[in-house]
Amino acid sequence: MKLTTEILDRLAQSLVATRPEEIDCNEWLVRVGRLLDILQRGENVPQDLAPVLHHLELCPECSEEFQLLLAALNESAGLAEAN
Repeated sequence: MKLTTEILDRLAQSLVATRPEEIDCNEWLVRVGRLLDILQRGENVPQDLAPVLHHLELCPECSEEFQLLLAALNESAGLAEAN
């Protein structure tokens, strides 16, 4: 990825706007599996996973990865039900 002035500006704004309760991409990756399990079971998301959901609103890369993971799980579940 080429670092443009626009990208650097967005990163700087994100750093300034980061709150202590927010998590970074590494922490999101550690916790996203639990979120996916809960969503697959159709359960309500517990409050301790709120930062994981919030991170998805802030991070387009993790949001894209989450959508791909969710789609793969849904497809896998659909194949399992068909058999």
